[in-house]
Amino acid sequence: MSEDATTQEQIFRVMYAAELKKKRDNELHDERRRVNYQETKTPGRSGEIIMQDEISKETIRRYYLKQRGSKSNSDIRFDLRI
Repeated sequence: MSEDATTQEQIFRVMYAAELKKKRDNELHDERRRVNYQETKTPGRSGEIIMQDEISKETIRRYYLKQRGSKSNSDIRFDLRI
């Protein structure tokens, strides 16, 4: 792979990741379905593989953010002594 292709891939990853961060959860699932469908029609294309990677990363990022958010709420302790 040439240096130019690697740079283009990195730029595409950054732009696509930023686009995914703007999407809601249901839109992210729709995007995954669309990419999966496109990948079945034209297997082996690096664009769809990169998209799958970035969608997976965004899904994991959101999962951990939700876990961190729920954990911090569950760690709240109330002092109910009068």
